[in-house]
Amino acid sequence: MQPTFNPWLGYIYMIQSVDVFVFLDNVQFERRSWQNRNKIKLQDKTFLLGLNLQKTPQKTLLQDILFEKDNKWKNKFLKTIHHAYSKSVNFNKYYNILEKALFKHSHLVQFNMELIKTYCEHLNIQTPILQASYLNLKNKKKEKLLLEICQALKANQYLSPEGSKNYLEKETAKEIFKNANINIEYFDFIHPTYTQLGANFIAYLGVLDFLFNEKDPYIKFQECIKINECGI
Repeated sequence: MQPTFNPWLGYIYMIQSVDVFVFLDNVQFERRSWQNRNKIKLQDKTFLLGLNLQKTPQKTLLQDILFEKDNKWKNKFLKTIHHAYSKSVNFNKYYNILEKALFKHSHLVQFNMELIKTYCEHLNIQTPILQASYLNLKNKKKEKLLLEICQALKANQYLSPEGSKNYLEKETAKEIFKNANINIEYFDFIHPTYTQLGANFIAYLGVLDFLFNEKDPYIKFQECIKINECGI
């Protein structure tokens, strides 16, 4: 999976669900994607919050994408977070984590990966997390890259997000995974309701909304695991 900014709760649950999780940090950066923007709740509505990036050539790899050097946008970004969540129960804790990481990193991917790993630690997710760029991979085509990662890790099963069906369900992709004795399963997630500021609950926001608002995110996440594993 690509290391996205403030990924939704299902992304975090997916990490919990696998034996090994691999960040696809060596793929092409996608403009207008979840890699540098995601949804928060602001004034009881969904708000798309983004990170400012330096302009780069079209085929730049995700691992090479840099933040804009001017810190003014970072201060504006943090003010938006403050405006949205300053009244939440865990605001200081997760605001400080976010602020520290934002001013620490110049690379988008390093920022995203650090935050995702931190959130996993706070939810007691112990799944090993690797970076594809460290696996000495040769393939660049999507399905062949995923297959090579599975083979490098000696995996016999690949858990895929639903969005990858558009290329993994093609006959050529299905055939190479079948020939390698690797089974593809598609991720499904029952989204829980949780404590949230405002009058109406909004699902599918970035995980920060969950962490800011739940008094004990770990306990609530355990309930989420139970719902998804047992269907109750």
